[in-house]
Amino acid sequence: MKLLREDLIFSTHSEEGTDSGVDTYFGLCTYPGRELRHRIDFKVYPRDIYAFGLIAWTGNDVLNRRLRLLAESKGYRLDDTGLFPATHGSGGKRGSRGTASLKLETEKEVFDFLGFPWLEPYERNL
Repeated sequence: MKLLREDLIFSTHSEEGTDSGVDTYFGLCTYPGRELRHRIDFKVYPRDIYAFGLIAWTGNDVLNRRLRLLAESKGYRLDDTGLFPATHGSGGKRGSRGTASLKLETEKEVFDFLGFPWLEPYERNL
């Protein structure tokens, strides 16, 4: 059985020169007995940002938006690679993320810092 049918993108942080350390694979797969192809993404996170990746990829977009807006209200930018002090944009626009993420090692630490009630991964579809 061949699950992966076509490679779309395989990127490594060292090739891109990014400092996030996330390796990414995008491809197309098929399920046994079917020809319809589905997009599949694999992301591999280093231990120091694993909690942020796990939060970003578990649960639905509603939870993700709530957490990001909560972070923004506290002066931070949340993404799958960290929780960064936000910089201020010009003309009232939202700024970009600062250079260094807060050092939070677990998902619970991130939830606690944001003041959001802890949710197990299986509870994150709001």
